[in-house]
Amino acid sequence: MENNTKIIQAIEEYCLKHPSTYEARPFGEYPICYKVMGKIFAQFNPTERFYKITLKCVPDKSSLYRQLYPGIVVRGYHCPPVQQPYWNTINLNDFFDLDMLFQMIDEAYDAVINKFSKKARTELLNLSELEFKDTAGEDQDFAMLCNRLDSALDEIVGGKFQRSQYEQYNQRDCIHDVIVAYRKGKPIGCGSFKMYDEDHAELKRIYVEPAYRNMGLGAEVVRRLEAKAKINGYRWCILETGKPLEAACYMYKKAGYKIMPNYGQYADMPDSICMERKI
Repeated sequence: MENNTKIIQAIEEYCLKHPSTYEARPFGEYPICYKVMGKIFAQFNPTERFYKITLKCVPDKSSLYRQLYPGIVVRGYHCPPVQQPYWNTINLNDFFDLDMLFQMIDEAYDAVINKFSKKARTELLNLSELEFKDTAGEDQDFAMLCNRLDSALDEIVGGKFQRSQYEQYNQRDCIHDVIVAYRKGKPIGCGSFKMYDEDHAELKRIYVEPAYRNMGLGAEVVRRLEAKAKINGYRWCILETGKPLEAACYMYKKAGYKIMPNYGQYADMPDSICMERKI
């Protein structure tokens, strides 16, 4: 299959068309990984030197494709032996059937989501109805959601300590990486990050409208922010939350975040909880 911009774009667009799929680059510039709810189903390397795609599969199908395309479809490249029955690598220089490749991508996606729990499948169904927009701090939908976040925080913790001390650290004009989630054109959730230092991206302003909570949207926003931060060269994500925000603390812990010593401006704020995760 010819290595050209048109074919590469077709493959990338086809991977991203699958419900709730997003791009990540956890291993460096390449491969480009495509994830659904944090799980990789495709790893695409579009370079001339290594023009290949590695796809998730079930063992029976993986063996069949290797028999049909000997030497072209092989066991997953660089996968540990225990994982090789579940991944195939296709040499795209010698594979010429784009429709068959698309079928394999469909099967890769299905191989991942079919392993999801019933709860995760329900979350995926709900998330599949949403659209996610990459934007920046001046975005008006993001501004509206941030105002609602502030109102919600005032209700939860405003009577327990003065939140004004935090306002200077949540200004939108210094936030350049934002994700806003929409359902039927209505903004219902958001999240962002900003540079803390060269290695650390600080997650900020993560919020989901009350009517859309308990569907996994907050965790999905965090996953997408982490993927974006990794693409931008960061190695860690850090964040600050508060002791009264039990639901948020639970979500972050479930996502793999661990409590760390309070950093920077939060060092002397006893009601703050700071957390980190290597991405």
